[in-house]
Amino acid sequence: MQPKQRKLNYGWSSWLILVLAFITVFFHRLSVGSVADELTKEISMNAVALSNLTAMNYYAYALMQIPVGVLVDRIGVRRINFCGLLVTAAGSVLFGLAHNLETAYLSRFLVGMGSSVIFVSIFKVQATWFPLSRFSTLSSLTSLFGNLGSVLALYPLTLLSLAFGWRKVFYFMAVVSLFLALLVLLGVRDAKPKEPSSPSSEKEKSVSFMTFVKEGLTCVLKNPKTWPDILILFAFTGSCTTLLGLWAIPLLTKIYALDKTIAAGYVTFITFGIILGSPLVNLWLRILKGIRPVLIAGTGLNLALWFYVAAIAHGNPPIKFWPVLFFIFGVLIMTHILAFSNVTAVNPLNYSGMATAVTNMAEYIGSAFASLSIGFLLDHHFNPSTAWWVILFMAALGFLAALLMKEQPAG
Repeated sequence: MQPKQRKLNYGWSSWLILVLAFITVFFHRLSVGSVADELTKEISMNAVALSNLTAMNYYAYALMQIPVGVLVDRIGVRRINFCGLLVTAAGSVLFGLAHNLETAYLSRFLVGMGSSVIFVSIFKVQATWFPLSRFSTLSSLTSLFGNLGSVLALYPLTLLSLAFGWRKVFYFMAVVSLFLALLVLLGVRDAKPKEPSSPSSEKEKSVSFMTFVKEGLTCVLKNPKTWPDILILFAFTGSCTTLLGLWAIPLLTKIYALDKTIAAGYVTFITFGIILGSPLVNLWLRILKGIRPVLIAGTGLNLALWFYVAAIAHGNPPIKFWPVLFFIFGVLIMTHILAFSNVTAVNPLNYSGMATAVTNMAEYIGSAFASLSIGFLLDHHFNPSTAWWVILFMAALGFLAALLMKEQPAG
């Protein structure tokens, strides 16, 4: 086999296995909302505590992003993904065993820690095994396949938890994580090596670990072109994670007195939109001729959608509109993937893991912020429909970030 073909095969095998693992990330991220009723019956908690339980996954994910980015850049993806999947399996088992809030918090934190390594690793594989011109296409495919986990975590999980109990579902997910850990050992390869004579390779070897971390983070964070991408993930994508991860189903059941399975079916239209929106991203790029115009269009239309829901419809649009609204939201949210393409392009390749990690971290900080804000409103007896104003605020921030963005062609 020719070296070029061998490298391409290594890239594809690594990417495919990590994308399979990414499906479980979405499942764990969004699963609490689908089993919230059963959880609150078995483990006493108010709305803020339930928000915190969901946010534990986000806290751990956000906390781990910079260390993961450093480790991906420094030691590669194979070892940290194997260890990460083992930790995810342990957290999933512990969540199934939880009978008090403290244990549930710990289990969700462990799941967040373990799953935090996968997304950054996928982007590192894309940046180093494939041409940069393929980055947006591969990113869209990554999100497309990953969001299958979103679909599984909504209506199917709701039905399975009612049929078999939510605990057994998470025991099964632990087995899945262990199987994926084995696949990582067998099929994932670290980034293709630089030529032995490469000056950048020799320089990297001579730099100490802490110096590498300091230089990389300083380079990424002092780059003004990085920050609009970070804010897009914080606000635009964070609002989607908040709704899918916890609040969309409970809010629909509270506002419209819906059965939980019907509400879950409506919310699933977000993931249908995401799945359709993923392959459309490259079409929008060709039509609008650039990352920044696509993100301005996506965040702008998203702002208009939530302005209708919160301000024009006073938080209570006709129930038959929600599948359409959620579907459009899902399609639009997929434009966020271009922020990762841009942040990779505007930062040095040897710091691409850190750039991706810092940007990705913002989604979970934003989601935790929005989730706790909604929980606060509900615990203080505000009308449940006022929660949509939190999402509207996040939509406005996302649009502002897109306007401030400086595009670097990914070519």
